[in-house]
Amino acid sequence: SFARDPFTRPLCLYCSSVRRPVMEPEYEGGSFVVHLIAGATAGTAEHCGMFPIDTIKTHLQAIKATPSGGVHPYIGALQTTKNILAQWGPGGFFRGLSAVAAGSAPAHAIYFATYEACKNQFGADLPGHHPFQAGAAGVIATIASDAVLSPTDAVKQRMQLHLTPYKNVTDCIRQVWRREGFRAFYSGYTTTLVMNVPYNAIYFASYESLLRVLKHTFENTPTHAPDTATSHDIDPVNPELITPSTEYRPIVHFLSGGGAGMVASAVTNPFDVARTRLQTQGEMQGEIRYRGMYHALRRIWQEEGMGGYTRGIRPRMMFHSMSAAICWTVYEYVKNMLAA
Repeated sequence: SFARDPFTRPLCLYCSSVRRPVMEPEYEGGSFVVHLIAGATAGTAEHCGMFPIDTIKTHLQAIKATPSGGVHPYIGALQTTKNILAQWGPGGFFRGLSAVAAGSAPAHAIYFATYEACKNQFGADLPGHHPFQAGAAGVIATIASDAVLSPTDAVKQRMQLHLTPYKNVTDCIRQVWRREGFRAFYSGYTTTLVMNVPYNAIYFASYESLLRVLKHTFENTPTHAPDTATSHDIDPVNPELITPSTEYRPIVHFLSGGGAGMVASAVTNPFDVARTRLQTQGEMQGEIRYRGMYHALRRIWQEEGMGGYTRGIRPRMMFHSMSAAICWTVYEYVKNMLAA
């Protein structure tokens, strides 16, 4: 019977009636609704908390070649910060925040709920390292969530640049629709997918692997089970012990998310520069200079070289490492709280 049932095995040949699971998921999953709520909460906390750094990154990446064919001198993150403060004050770092708050909650709800469902189906939550399964689940999740997030991202970036005196988010949407049409809200969607597919494959694979390594580091020995431990947490052989992998430790998720975000953002920065140029070209020069993702990448390389591809990479790495750390810490906290 063991050959037909690979998920269980007898503890000994003479006590086949006593069986224990050997291939069960490592983490408390929660329901689909729990993942939606936790994802929405984490997405809102992430984007609102890191919005000023994202504003600086957008300003850096939007700088492009001059009409004469030259390249603007490099402006660093510190100088960009001073320029924003001098021209618009502290409020300049938060223009477009309402668009992000409105879009990030549903987008991240879909994002995490889809990821958890796919992770379970692909076997990425089983013991051990499964980077390909985790990466594949992340790719499917981002395709679903980016369809919601892309329009709000386009509005956010136009508000951040301050080049058109939009009164508010609604006024920005109205003017962009009248001037450039519906296509403007999805002008960077293809590039976003091209960027986010490898980003999320690297991001989720890195996160899940780092999570397991850090859990092993922080939890070398099991701890005594607290009064709030659930039946899923209790070791089936020794009921006094709790399985280490199910215990919530904020520092583990914070470090795992931060490391994964830093690696993935550095690798995919050229795509993010191209996406920003596509989404803001109507604001920066009043003309369409890039006809698509490939054309944008090629023209940036021809006019600006490697410096164009790495523009804004440091604030982007800072943004994604910190936002991922915040996002995963909040997500796992809410998920564990609701699933308890």
